[in-house]
Amino acid sequence: MKLIGLISPNLSEDTLVDVYKILPEGIRIEGRALDVGVYTDSEFHRVEQGFTEIVRQLARQPLDFLMVTGELFLSYKGPGSDQQILALVKEITPVPASTVLTAVVHACQALGLKRVVMASPFPEDQDARLVRFLKHDQIDVVAHRCLGYQNSKTIWELPPETGYDLASSLLREKTGVDGLYMPCNKWRTISVIERIEKEFGKPVVTNTQAWVWEALKGMGMAKPIEGYGRLLRMAN
Repeated sequence: MKLIGLISPNLSEDTLVDVYKILPEGIRIEGRALDVGVYTDSEFHRVEQGFTEIVRQLARQPLDFLMVTGELFLSYKGPGSDQQILALVKEITPVPASTVLTAVVHACQALGLKRVVMASPFPEDQDARLVRFLKHDQIDVVAHRCLGYQNSKTIWELPPETGYDLASSLLREKTGVDGLYMPCNKWRTISVIERIEKEFGKPVVTNTQAWVWEALKGMGMAKPIEGYGRLLRMAN
């Protein structure tokens, strides 16, 4: 049995359902929630104050990998902030670790995505931060469109079709891009990844799909997984 420690905003058993759909058998998640109310700097700062203690708590478990998700929490300090988080984690535990934004960058690099469009459930100002973050790692978001929701509870209630509709409108307009990025693990989009890829012939990178891929690689368990896009069909 392998154990992944997961630190994630507003984590619940419901949000792990999609994760377990993707993960191979023999892997368990030990989760800790970051309680993010609304997407504001003051809220992210408040959550940050308790982050170190959450890492310490998880590090007491026999973890094989530690993943930190929450694109907006990770990016609110600016480009490269994921590496600051990982440096802090390394001071606390020797367990291999990554963040969802690190995973997204690695996924785009593995798929050869340099020019992408981004379909997001977030507000415009938060999208702008993600655009700057990716640009720092040489991934150019040439167009993005957002739904404007300010909290994860509302996003969780959105049907997956909202992701398909938003992504489709972008890909019809920007046919020359390399692929698509869809942030937020509360936006239940894993069920539409294959549909988008087949219809538009472009790779799709999403939150849950990317961090699962990164964690499996980090544990030496990478193998092709069908049904959730080109990224997870890659063996390494």
